[in-house]
Amino acid sequence: MKSLDRLFHVLCVSAGLVVTVCMFSISSQAYPRTDNDSIEKSCRPENDIARKILIAYDTIHGSTAEVAATIGEDLCAMGFRVDVKLAVNVSNVDDYDGFIVASGIYKFTWLPDALAFLDKFKEQIETKPTAIFIVCSGMAEDTLDNRVSIQKAFIDPVLRKHPGIGPVSVGLFGGAVDFTNEQYTVFEKIVLRMLGLIMHFKDKADWRNWDAIDAWAAEVGDKMK
Repeated sequence: MKSLDRLFHVLCVSAGLVVTVCMFSISSQAYPRTDNDSIEKSCRPENDIARKILIAYDTIHGSTAEVAATIGEDLCAMGFRVDVKLAVNVSNVDDYDGFIVASGIYKFTWLPDALAFLDKFKEQIETKPTAIFIVCSGMAEDTLDNRVSIQKAFIDPVLRKHPGIGPVSVGLFGGAVDFTNEQYTVFEKIVLRMLGLIMHFKDKADWRNWDAIDAWAAEVGDKMK
């Protein structure tokens, strides 16, 4: 099959082999590269009894952070109290009425601090409404085939590990690449240049569908009310 979906999956397999051969450590580079790659913000509507939502995310180059911040703004506009935080900076979750947990996909898995957040606060997350979303280049095209593949590769394994989490909604969003502003390792440059040849971009690309992100935030807000 010569479709973009097939080419992308071939690339994933090839890049996965590169990771295995080179024995790269995920934790050694899986953190925001600059201060601008992370966002933390809060909103406090005048209604003190509004439900309080935590958006805990992990990111490297900032794409996931920007999506998390946008979803936070959407929920604030719906009347929620919202904290948007890097997952690693969350020390207590007892005051929250619901959660959104998010991760960029790096070396074909969730980022470590997002996974650690799920492990650390498992009991609280399992008893309150929770949504999850991921950001990855595999969603550059929002097709049914891509959704099925991405769900199977990146969502289902996490939910199998945490069977007590029944997400009210799962968001699958495209990411972004910018060689002009962002800091990449040699490995990342190789993989992303390969991806660029297949998907016809050179220095930058942004596959985030902000309308779809806003719609998902509205859906999550309705379910968390």
